[in-house]
Order: sequence, then C-alpha cells, then structure tokens
Amino acid sequence: MSIIHGGKIQIYNSSGSVLMAAAKSCTIHKHADAIEKSSSTSSTDKEFEPGRTSWSIDLAYLITTSTDGLPLVGTKYLIKVMVNGTQAMSGYVICTDCDIQATQGNLSTGSIKMQGTGPLA
Repeated sequence: MSIIHGGKIQIYNSSGSVLMAAAKSCTIHKHADAIEKSSSTSSTDKEFEPGRTSWSIDLAYLITTSTDGLPLVGTKYLIKVMVNGTQAMSGYVICTDCDIQATQGNLSTGSIKMQGTGPLA
C-alpha cells in the first residue's frame, strides 16, 4: 500500500489544463441514499437498502492575477481527476458556488463547489 500526497490529486478540465491553479485543497464527496425498506408494523428495527448516488467536489485555491480559468457559476464542465499524473476518474460537474475571500495582510483565497451530474467513473 502506498500513500498519496495531497498535492498529487488535481482536477483538470477536458482540454487537459488544471481547472484551478494554486489549489490549496480538494475534497471529493460521494454519497448514497439509504432507503428504508422495513415498515413500522413489521419490526422495531429499521432496515435499509442502497438508493441513488451523487457526488460533488470542493476546491480551495489561491487567487492569481489571471482569472481566465475561473469556473463560472451555472456552467457545466467535463473534469478529470488525476492522481500522480494518471487519470483516476472523470465526470461532468456544474459549478454551483464560487467565493473569493480577501483580508488585509493575507493572500486572497477562493473556494468553488461543483455538483457532479451523472457518474464519476
């Protein structure tokens, strides 16, 4: 088993460019619904089965002087998740949130939330 350094996981767009330069962190969320299949009259214990799945990606980054690659809210992107330079997953996302934070005496930072649409394969 080998450990993957956090800086080795990067999000690229479909043209092969890093989606966000100077990324500070990247979180990939995967979720599955749990659907209750037991009835209230059959048992006191709840039973569940897996339901539909969803996923999202959160990025935190440093603001650079160029905002050319900044994703636009409401825009759909094909992204590639690269680990150590090799494509690990890909899928479509919709940019749902984009925040920029600036405090005096500190570097300007931003965060982006992207909702996956369809599979992350």
